Amino acid sequence: MTALQLQDILRAAQDPWVFLTEFVRTQDPVRGILPFPRYPYLERLVRAHQSSRFLLVPKSRQMMVTWTMVACTLWRAMFRGPGVHLFLSRNERCAEELIARARLILDHLPAFMQPHLNTASREELAMGTLGSRILSLPASPNGPRMYSPTSVFWDEVAFTPYDEYIWSALKPALDSGGTFVGVSSSGGAAGLFAQWVVGSEAPRDSSFIPHPSSLFRIHSIHYSDHPDKKTETWKSEAARGMSQARWDQEQEISFEARSDLVYGEFDAQRHILPAEWTARPDWEIYRAIDFGYRDPFVLWLQRTPEGEIVVFNEWAGEDRTTEDMLAAIRNTDLAHRISEPDVSWSACDPAGAAAQDAGLSPVDVLRSKGIKLRYRASRIIPGIERVKSMLCDVGGRVRLRVSPRCRKLIGDFGRYRWAAGDDEPLKDGVCDHSMDALRYFFVNLESQEELPFASRMAGMRR
Repeated sequence: MTALQLQDILRAAQDPWVFLTEFVRTQDPVRGILPFPRYPYLERLVRAHQSSRFLLVPKSRQMMVTWTMVACTLWRAMFRGPGVHLFLSRNERCAEELIARARLILDHLPAFMQPHLNTASREELAMGTLGSRILSLPASPNGPRMYSPTSVFWDEVAFTPYDEYIWSALKPALDSGGTFVGVSSSGGAAGLFAQWVVGSEAPRDSSFIPHPSSLFRIHSIHYSDHPDKKTETWKSEAARGMSQARWDQEQEISFEARSDLVYGEFDAQRHILPAEWTARPDWEIYRAIDFGYRDPFVLWLQRTPEGEIVVFNEWAGEDRTTEDMLAAIRNTDLAHRISEPDVSWSACDPAGAAAQDAGLSPVDVLRSKGIKLRYRASRIIPGIERVKSMLCDVGGRVRLRVSPRCRKLIGDFGRYRWAAGDDEPLKDGVCDHSMDALRYFFVNLESQEELPFASRMAGMRR
């Protein structure tokens, strides 16, 4: 090792900001491997991490906070003596991603600075003669209990299951001298992270003075701190397709309490038309179908030339068959003076492609009668977010309206609620059929071509 290399190691060991900005590389999904940026807000974060035993970082999305905390953990493991350093995250995939980031940083350090690794797996990095280990654990009630960590980095705390159990397991070990940093965008008013941030008495400015009655220092990072995210143009692009509520949580770091209504954006004055809608065959017409369990539901929708969606009719069946639903579709079409050639396509539940006892699926039955169907596998939350953004986007624009004829759908907007303690809506058998049908429509609206026929995959979320 040369004298200059030894000097570099000493400078890096003395100051984590020197280590990050002169030696660390990160990976951008578009631009590839890049030097760590010298953003002032990231330096403030690093200094806060240096001077705080218990740090909370409520943040906007995509601010390089996770990369920064992974790099700071590596700095501690390399230059602050032997110890066990824990990464915590919400699931196994995320846990492996944190270790992968640490390994990428190590691989791109100068050769003379790279520690020898005795272990380099998807769960652990063990640094040979340095005596330091970095372990990455997915969420589980007792996962951290067996460790006495020197430091803990808990990523996306607000979205980690078993948060109270994990903290109960960590706290006694941290009391012996370990450091802790919890990072997350807002998950709303519920959960341990919101209780910590909103309930903490710690001061929130950059000139932090330790507060004796508070465990945590709060260091917020807002998107406006980023030099490239200060313009209205950036905000307009970043907010595209997001509801106001989701934007407030993910970017404005809002912890405001919200109703348990899934579609709290729905406002009768704004979203219900003053009169029934007359369908125009020269504008795009669609249907949306939820096959239900003997309680099928169908919506009729039209897209205006301005891109707004109007739901102009509905049909709810109670203990009805697929054949009954088909007859109802024909009768409703006739009442609106439309026919199948006027309908662009009908969105439906992918589960309807599964064969039933008679050997035919509901999709088979409808297709055999000439109904053009479109369906695609999707998770629930993205579809809900699409509906929310149509009800009211970040700019306040309403692009989804409902005819007063659709009484069931209108009522269900006011009944559709989140399941207690879950991140998905309650399946109550009352309002979920209409809400699911609406979601299937928006999930399929952006797809440019019909997906091929396929049976529902095991375990697929509807």
